[in-house]
Amino acid sequence: MLVDYHNHTPFCCHAEGDPAQYVERAIALGIAEIGFAEHSPWMIQKPDEKLAPTDAEFQQFVGQIQALQRQYNHDPASPIRVRLAIEMDFVPERLDIARRYLDQYPWDYVIGSVHHLDHWGFDNPAYRAEYHQRDIARVYDEYFSLIGELAAAGLYDTVAHVDLIKKFGYRPDGDLRPLYRRIAALLKRANMVVELNTSGRDKEAREFYPARPFLETLAEAGVPLTLGSDAHAPEQVGRYFDEARQLLLDIGVRHIVGFERRQRRWIPL
Repeated sequence: MLVDYHNHTPFCCHAEGDPAQYVERAIALGIAEIGFAEHSPWMIQKPDEKLAPTDAEFQQFVGQIQALQRQYNHDPASPIRVRLAIEMDFVPERLDIARRYLDQYPWDYVIGSVHHLDHWGFDNPAYRAEYHQRDIARVYDEYFSLIGELAAAGLYDTVAHVDLIKKFGYRPDGDLRPLYRRIAALLKRANMVVELNTSGRDKEAREFYPARPFLETLAEAGVPLTLGSDAHAPEQVGRYFDEARQLLLDIGVRHIVGFERRQRRWIPL
């Protein structure tokens, strides 16, 4: 049984399709649970950018997902369950806002993610050229330091696209396994769940987030895993999930994590 816990809506300003279309796509694929996790209103943006909803728009997002929950979650014969979530950007100086949001809505789970180093949106194609101005090894160190801080903050249930820094294919020289082991230990200590995010296959990285060696390290460390397509259009729901499921089985993972009202349960693959 599979879940897809990372889906966006037009409220993020760079996605398309009605949430009901995402649900219909998930039903067609036999996905048992679909979660919508919209970006947080406090995401770092330049004055001329629109990358996340306002507080008022976020409230509208919640209303739409709750309507779908009323439609699907209370009928025992329903083919799917809908989960309400948020992708909370980890911005250290804005954690007070994040804490307020934790109690504002009835989350099924809370995703933490990192999209900026200082004010550089490193995964935004508009700022890709910045990689040529920086030392890639140092960029990786800075990024994964923030992942460690995110885990230690104690606010989140899962971490999204944990090695997103590779999105455009920039990788440092040398063996990354010591870095993977260090981050896996931090995530295990923080009792975090990591999503196997399949969207990286469609980026220059050409592989899932996290990379297989990183995923193997997480599994060996006992870090629980879940699944997300990071869909920004209905046809992207569940993308590459057959491959993702087989990958998890190949590395010895037999269960993934499901959520409801921030409570975990094991779901067999």
